[in-house]
Amino acid sequence: MEKKNIIVLLSGGMDSATLLWYVKREFPEVYAISFNYGQRHSVEITYAKEIAKIAGVKDHIVVDIPVYSAVRESALLNEEIDIPSGEYTEEPPITTVPMRNINFLSIASIFADILEINYIGIGVHALDVPYPDCRPEFIAAAEAAINAGSTFVAKKKERIHIYAPFLGMTKKEIAKLGKDLGVPYEKTYSCYKGTLPPCGECPTCLQRKEALESIGYQP
Repeated sequence: MEKKNIIVLLSGGMDSATLLWYVKREFPEVYAISFNYGQRHSVEITYAKEIAKIAGVKDHIVVDIPVYSAVRESALLNEEIDIPSGEYTEEPPITTVPMRNINFLSIASIFADILEINYIGIGVHALDVPYPDCRPEFIAAAEAAINAGSTFVAKKKERIHIYAPFLGMTKKEIAKLGKDLGVPYEKTYSCYKGTLPPCGECPTCLQRKEALESIGYQP
């Protein structure tokens, strides 16, 4: 099927920004969607807005998910829980937000239905596997559920695909791709502690640093 349009989950980090630049060359019409779910690093939304503007997307949708205000078990949602420094030592990590990606994909699928969008892009990759909702089996199951409940699919007899081209890729490989695509990584943000400047110590900061250093990137 011809790739006509796509809506990309855009966090403001380097993976989703790379995905946005990647799909720009494959899809004639690109939308972006970001989420404010009470994350302690909500500054990422500011970065996502700038990235979407630079990329020239057709529309950038920002959605609030207030339900997570009742969830206190994740370090990303509860500032009384410390964000770990160094590499992840447990699986799933304390930074896991329960059912985050299924909520993100479900909400994106609402707009896919309304706008008749055939693809939903998500930048999950090989280093995300400690998170259950970043694994290939989750992506396949989520795609099946979205198609089973889609009004657009029922009417048009088409299919909505979850587009996850970075599955199996390392962060370094994504950085290399982004360098080739000209992604402005200095405009992205990837710190789970939510500080300005980024803490440089949390697992997300360390993964970002290692990946960018591998391509000789100087911010």
